[in-house]
Amino acid sequence: MIKQPPTEQEIIARCLNGEKEEYALLVQRYQGMVYTTAYRMLGDEQGAKDAAQESFIAAYVSLKSFRRNAKFSSWLISITLNKCRDMLRGRKDTIPVLEMENTLRSRLEDPEVRFRNKEEVGTLQNALNRLPAEYREAIIMKHIQELDYAEMSALTGISAGALKVRAHRGREMLKELLLKGEVNRGTG
Repeated sequence: MIKQPPTEQEIIARCLNGEKEEYALLVQRYQGMVYTTAYRMLGDEQGAKDAAQESFIAAYVSLKSFRRNAKFSSWLISITLNKCRDMLRGRKDTIPVLEMENTLRSRLEDPEVRFRNKEEVGTLQNALNRLPAEYREAIIMKHIQELDYAEMSALTGISAGALKVRAHRGREMLKELLLKGEVNRGTG
């Protein structure tokens, strides 16, 4: 019989019962999601790594306050978004766009395709960086993390209707920036 991996609720229960090493399973399960969210919010590889690490630490410290009927992943994204907001408030300069070459690299692609993909991702990240934080956040939650509006509302405390408006306006702003070519292609 194949042993099923533990559910997030089982892992959380074990952590709360003193089996601290079990938390590594949650980190392993959600590290990609947390890093991607942080990177899209911050546009900075090192900042995203720092935000991800701080998010997992904050989640672990607050694990006792986690509502068992909620999704851990949604709660963790909420913590990540808060960490990113804090980091953005502390910045005085513009958000740099770092290359995502490793994400795009495929053994099957030729160098020209890799270059075009790298340039497109950089352009998109630069456009995201130019959006006001509330619109960037709505775009990331809806289109990158693929949360529904109810989940987004639960995470932010903002009504689903207002979040729909933010996501729509954010898409329109992105479209305008990209169509007008008002963003640097791939370099920030």
